[in-house]
Amino acid sequence: MAEGKAMMVSASKRWSLSPTVRISMGLVSMLLGLLMILDLALKILPDKRAMTMEVREQVAVHLAVQVRRTLNENQDASHLQAVLTELVEQSGDITSLAVRRDSGNLFAASPQHEKTWEPPPLGASTLNAVVVPLHAGDKRWGQLEVGFRSPWPSSLMGWLNNPTVQLVISLSTASFIAFYLYLRRVLQHLDPSKAIPERVRIAFDTLTEGLLVLDIDGQILMANSAFRGFHPQAGGVLLGRGITQLDWLIKGLKEVDAQYPWERALTTTEPILGVQVDLTHEGGESRRALLNCAAVRDAAGNARGCLVTLDDVTELDMANNRLRSALAELELSRDKIQKQNEELQLLANCDPMTGCFNRRAFFARAEPMLVHAQKTGEPLSCFMTDIDKFKSFNDTYGHAVGDLVIQQVARILKAAMRPEDVLCRFGGEEFCAFMPGMDEKAAAELADRIRDTLQREAGPAVDAVPNLRITSSFGVAQFGKGNANTALLLIERADQGLYLAKEAGRNQVQCVDWHPEKADAAAAH
Repeated sequence: MAEGKAMMVSASKRWSLSPTVRISMGLVSMLLGLLMILDLALKILPDKRAMTMEVREQVAVHLAVQVRRTLNENQDASHLQAVLTELVEQSGDITSLAVRRDSGNLFAASPQHEKTWEPPPLGASTLNAVVVPLHAGDKRWGQLEVGFRSPWPSSLMGWLNNPTVQLVISLSTASFIAFYLYLRRVLQHLDPSKAIPERVRIAFDTLTEGLLVLDIDGQILMANSAFRGFHPQAGGVLLGRGITQLDWLIKGLKEVDAQYPWERALTTTEPILGVQVDLTHEGGESRRALLNCAAVRDAAGNARGCLVTLDDVTELDMANNRLRSALAELELSRDKIQKQNEELQLLANCDPMTGCFNRRAFFARAEPMLVHAQKTGEPLSCFMTDIDKFKSFNDTYGHAVGDLVIQQVARILKAAMRPEDVLCRFGGEEFCAFMPGMDEKAAAELADRIRDTLQREAGPAVDAVPNLRITSSFGVAQFGKGNANTALLLIERADQGLYLAKEAGRNQVQCVDWHPEKADAAAAH
């Protein structure tokens, strides 16, 4: 949108009239204005209206004399009407003739007189209607009515053939050509380069930045050698041209508002810095520049011109592009390394078959839990579980089905864990979990829910063997009870509960230090 707006502004300025043409048109307007004033004061131009009126009144008087002679010779109205009709037909300007008695009745008239005749206001003659009184002796007998065609042209060619119009057109054209040729010759001597001293131009040519000096109207007063080398089209005649006529510069502006940067610099007190310009030309290499503008002000603070500089940042832009490309590659490599590290970390900490922590990662995460439990006194429980009669799965269905059984059991165990819990594949078909903030009763209830879920869901989830039944036994222990003061002792205590569950018939939860029936009896007392 901003680019389209800039193109519209550039096009409007490109097709604007040159200063020479505008000045010439102004001088012609002044000349015509003076001519009109002189005509009003001194009447130097002929008054066509007055001349026409005078001629038509004379014609009407002559016709009135002829009509009186006819009436003196013959009082017959039909004879007079024939004479009037003949006079109308012989004249090119007269449209109708009539003799009207003083009483208002028509005595004789040419055809169409009553339709075309428009009585003049107050009886005074006009350009199109002339009235001449007719007398009989000393008394007024009637009047002669003469209708004339309009003297004014009714078409464009008619107006162009008017002498006054031809005089104005000829005078305007001739004076415009004379003024234009004279001003072109004069303005050639008013070289805008004379506004910049030669020593200043030489100093500006030593700058590596392209530099333009503009006047208040945006006309170029000076361009140094660096600016002329920015673009193939910048080497022509620049002095005296408007900066908006440099199409290659206008098209290269990245962001253009209602005003160009130099126009904004002239109307504001702050310089305009860092405007991006694309100087890439057709068939040429990519080239970028930064445009800066600053107003040149007098002692009173009024803008008298503008300095425009172009700083070639092509190499810097290319270096930045290479740097951005390198950074993108480094970022991609970092992401790849990060992903590989995460994969290595996962391989180092997790069991590849089940996704549960291995023993090393399990003990590393369990140690802070024990320290926290010792300091705060919060409960910490552990359960150990293994799959009942797991060897029979391998022996009966093969190790592939055995692996599926382990995976389904691990899936259900992980789904039951809280975010703060830690689950480990302790070995083979055995799993161990630490649950901070949970006492042995709550841990036993959780283990029982997991056991029930395993009994119901684990077997059907193994599609390879229909109607497969999978159960697990659980042992639960709480940190601090039964001398379970370390991670290994806590796990050993839970393992003892698991052994009791196996001895009691499997598919159940046992706790060495807590028994539901004993707890219920103690609560009853």
